[in-house]
Amino acid sequence: MKMDYSKLIQDDLTAEWVKNIIQKLSPYPYLADILIILSSFAAGALVSLMLFWLLRRILNRFYSRHCEMNEALQGCIRRMIVSFVGCLPVMLVGYCVWCDGIHEWVAVLICKPLWGIVLVLLSLTLSYAIKSFGLWYKQQRHAEQRPIDGLLRLAISFVWAAAFILFISLLLEKSPIYLLSGLGAVAAILLLLLQHTIHSFVASVEINADHLVEIGDWIVMESETFGGILDRQEIDGIVTEISLHTVKVRNWDRTLVCLPICDLVNKPFINFSAMEKGGGRRIKKAFLIDQRSIRFLSREEVEILKEFDILKDYLESMGSELIQYNMGRSMFNARHLTNLGIFRIYAKRYLEQNPNVRADLTLFVRELAPKDTGVPLEIYCFSREVQWVPYEEVQSEITEHLLAVLPCFGLRVFQRNSDIHQKVDAHVDVVGGAFRFNSMNNP
Repeated sequence: MKMDYSKLIQDDLTAEWVKNIIQKLSPYPYLADILIILSSFAAGALVSLMLFWLLRRILNRFYSRHCEMNEALQGCIRRMIVSFVGCLPVMLVGYCVWCDGIHEWVAVLICKPLWGIVLVLLSLTLSYAIKSFGLWYKQQRHAEQRPIDGLLRLAISFVWAAAFILFISLLLEKSPIYLLSGLGAVAAILLLLLQHTIHSFVASVEINADHLVEIGDWIVMESETFGGILDRQEIDGIVTEISLHTVKVRNWDRTLVCLPICDLVNKPFINFSAMEKGGGRRIKKAFLIDQRSIRFLSREEVEILKEFDILKDYLESMGSELIQYNMGRSMFNARHLTNLGIFRIYAKRYLEQNPNVRADLTLFVRELAPKDTGVPLEIYCFSREVQWVPYEEVQSEITEHLLAVLPCFGLRVFQRNSDIHQKVDAHVDVVGGAFRFNSMNNP
């Protein structure tokens, strides 16, 4: 295409200085191309500077309202704005090279590289936008428990993959859909090679959406091992890291286990985070009571047990009730208090008044089916302490107290040497008994 500015020179509306410039440039046609390109780039750069100043103020104000503007976030926002406004001069040059008067081969030569630069700049803009979102998310309250670094890296990979496909379609002057349809076999191979990544991505999305596991959660899970001494081992510890492919768990024995993230979706596991956040950890323990020590209590023994403040009102109310019920009935048809029943009431009231036990949650003491090892008396309650060491201390204190007070009710815990007896005064008692009554006669 040959330049022709004769109409501008002959037009009366054209300024004289414009006519002089055209006349001076007419012997140098390519110099006009350079001037048009430089002038369009300069105009676009001027607009970009104004837009950069405006967008920087808007985004800084927006982010400062929702998070702390640290150095990393400010730098990421600045690079994002520079990449975005940098597209304007390039796009303006790409548009102006097709104006009348520019040599066609010049336009063809620089047009595709210009649009390639635009794709790169737009991809950089989206990448920095994703990174700035990640920096903002890290300052949120649940960011440490629900990391999304793997998802952000995958999103950035998709952005650059899409930019590469668009650039190839521009070079070949083909539609991206046509290009993708021609890559069917390649796509199938990529899906085969990246199937583990795809499964991990789906599992990561499901875990984050349903809040199945967060960093800091205590999980318990059985895991298969190969080549070890044991065929199976138990994962029992705190989640320290969640990435796109793996989850790291530090066991209570200080060992570090790295398991695939898909296992948290495909295999059963226990998450104790709800228990810790609820402020109550379950105590479920059974005492095996020797069946031969279960019997009725005499009036003297009932009077002695009234010395326990937590039993006094119960024994008095039950005493008056039994006197009224047993009036006129023989001993075999009357109702009597049993030492195991009174101990069950004592254990329940002891737990209700224990400051380390949550009385507002489920709390009971029950007797299970008798076995050849005795009658299981189970306590079921929730400790206020949820951390491991304080919880064990609370549980041990309850166990120690109930075991120590058990002989006060004439009961024995079943054990292998429970048949070894000794004679104390005129009565038989278990060896090592911590507390003895002076009389143990049935009513």
